[in-house]
Amino acid sequence: MTATLSSRDLPTEGLVLDGFMLSLNGRVLLRLSLRVKPGEIVAIMAPSGSGKSSLLAAICGTLDPAFEMAGHILLDGRRIDTEPPELRRTGILFQDDLLFPHLSVGGNLGFGLPAAVKGRAARRARIEEA
Repeated sequence: MTATLSSRDLPTEGLVLDGFMLSLNGRVLLRLSLRVKPGEIVAIMAPSGSGKSSLLAAICGTLDPAFEMAGHILLDGRRIDTEPPELRRTGILFQDDLLFPHLSVGGNLGFGLPAAVKGRAARRARIEEA
């Protein structure tokens, strides 16, 4: 059973999943209401295929469109489930690296730079900042 929080009960700090539900092809994988305070660590343990990685993707805004999501995701009191990934200020550190093995660290960082960063000097400066 999942209870949803009323707006007056919603915290203004941390991560909140309010009435969150994740499904695929009409099959509910995960139903969860959760509050994670700043500095708190939470472990989600479940069998393979139960939606753990998809939950993280939903929080970051990169959920595969094949999935259906219901409920709300809030970060520091701000609803983020309607925002694009780049505005959510979230990220994932994957277990397996997702780097291009033929590129250096700088080359991998440079690959991810926006096209708006033009010129070798500007790109190199951004890579050095990282």
